[in-house]
Amino acid sequence: MNEKILVIHPGCTRTGTRTFQHLLKFWNVNILAKPTENQTRTIWFKLFKEHLFKNKYEVKKKEYNYYRLRNDFKYYLKSFFNNQKRISVFSDEGLLGQLGDPRGIYNLYIFKEIIEEIEKELNIKIIIKFVITIRKQHSMILSIYHQGKADLLSQEDYGESYSEHMSIEDFFKRIIQSEDYRNLFDHTLLVKRINKIFNSEILILPLELLRKDKEKYIDKLCKFIGLEVNSKVNIEDKLIHLNKNRIIKDGRKRYFLLTTPRFTQIYYLASVIHNWLKKIEIYKKNFENNTLLKIIYQIIIPKEKKILVEGNLDLFQNEINNLYKDSNLKLEKMTNINLKELGYY
Repeated sequence: MNEKILVIHPGCTRTGTRTFQHLLKFWNVNILAKPTENQTRTIWFKLFKEHLFKNKYEVKKKEYNYYRLRNDFKYYLKSFFNNQKRISVFSDEGLLGQLGDPRGIYNLYIFKEIIEEIEKELNIKIIIKFVITIRKQHSMILSIYHQGKADLLSQEDYGESYSEHMSIEDFFKRIIQSEDYRNLFDHTLLVKRINKIFNSEILILPLELLRKDKEKYIDKLCKFIGLEVNSKVNIEDKLIHLNKNRIIKDGRKRYFLLTTPRFTQIYYLASVIHNWLKKIEIYKKNFENNTLLKIIYQIIIPKEKKILVEGNLDLFQNEINNLYKDSNLKLEKMTNINLKELGYY
């Protein structure tokens, strides 16, 4: 029986998902969820994510035939398992929903059922493996505070980032004092949930390992998914999360934050014109493939800006490290990863 390998990477926010996906482009693997600027049109978004991310992507609620979507996704996957490549990777940030959303884990049950059906229909064996990218809790909390959207636990402020409605001190105190918030950054919980559904190998890839030793990070990933060592050639040295976004000022670390303006007049005007022109059939059919429109879009889209974040971002570092020490020790035993050498405790 022919064997195929499926690697599922439910990319957790702020843990290096973009860098992980960047690496895949250099290898001989099927990329099942190619990063795209507009995910809302993809089969996997409609099946797994639309009901979980309506606010973030500002999509209108649509009624889909679930079974038709499910079958479409199954045939989409079958087209990859039918080709010559042995390894397929499904990497998608948000596959399991937003931070704190309990509904997202059910996507893995759907995935498992579909894979079992494909195995029978194609008479193949699909070995499922999981890669989980993680980040030291204190660093992850800071990143989500400044850049992420509020989770489902903060119902009163849903849709805003934490930094818009509370201080960093209050945010850390909320995590320390509330078990529900503490669990948001407990990496063992996701491993336990995956183990309840799949009997699969799990590789933990800390973002700190990528920053400390890029070659070791890549080597661990290659060996885990079954790629030859020479598959690592031609990888660019400058990876996304290796960029230094901090400086030393007044004797302490200060961090830069990338921000994107939510609104510019020219972008708004272009959006209005674009939506009006979509009523014209010839424009509606051809605007996605028009090179000139793509160039205009890149020029007018709001650009990211670097700003220096005020405040002491080393606050509560010891408290957070101690808070998650037992959890990180358990994760080491569960997945055979050395987190101590990376400063997790």
